[in-house]
Amino acid sequence: MNRTELIQEIFSNKTFTNYLEIGCRKGKSFLPVRAKNKTAVDPVFKIPITRKMKWLIKWPSNSKNNYFEEESDTFFAKRKTYLNQLGHLDIVLVDGLHNFRTSLNDVLNSLIYLNPKGLILMHDCYPPTAAAAFPSEFFPSKEEQKNIEGWSGEWCGDVWKSVVYLIRKYPYDLEAGVINTDYGLGFVMPKSGLKEMDFKIDEKLFAEIDKLTYEDMMKDPQGIINLKEASHTGYIISKITSRSK
Repeated sequence: MNRTELIQEIFSNKTFTNYLEIGCRKGKSFLPVRAKNKTAVDPVFKIPITRKMKWLIKWPSNSKNNYFEEESDTFFAKRKTYLNQLGHLDIVLVDGLHNFRTSLNDVLNSLIYLNPKGLILMHDCYPPTAAAAFPSEFFPSKEEQKNIEGWSGEWCGDVWKSVVYLIRKYPYDLEAGVINTDYGLGFVMPKSGLKEMDFKIDEKLFAEIDKLTYEDMMKDPQGIINLKEASHTGYIISKITSRSK
């Protein structure tokens, strides 16, 4: 089960209404989701008109989608009124820049507005190779690619470190880990309320985790990122859909 299938399964079995996707770009995972209120954030949208028309026919509510062509930090800083008017975010997919700080910021900012019974998913949290896990602020340049052993064009970056941070920082507040499917689906679910949580990055903890390497993580993925089998998607669906809203 990939990220889109998991998200749709929850929306199909839960009275959720609000979906946010950070890192929409071409709309491949965004447009197929059937939710009442959908918000997409990306600094550069490249959604083919044919794809938009296809999914508009399949899901007419796509005509009401809200697109914010800006960086995610800018979105959260400028769109507070919009987010407050939504009331809460039910499901968030974080799939923007594949680096530790950006992905962590996206999760922490999303948690401010998340439905306490909701879910945040993070894509690319279990890179298939060391090359795919190459840490970089942006997609590796052509010059960088030449020096990355085993480079194949796949890039997950070090998003997985955000899962490590969330597990260590909020052990009593959040249930977090990675499902071994679709390049690693990170999951974040509140254990209770979110109002008393501090969402400012702990720089000391951040620096400690940032020193970890892909090889460190692969020595004990169950212990470090709480890696779960692909079947864990069933547990996520059951837990989310069984909660009263």
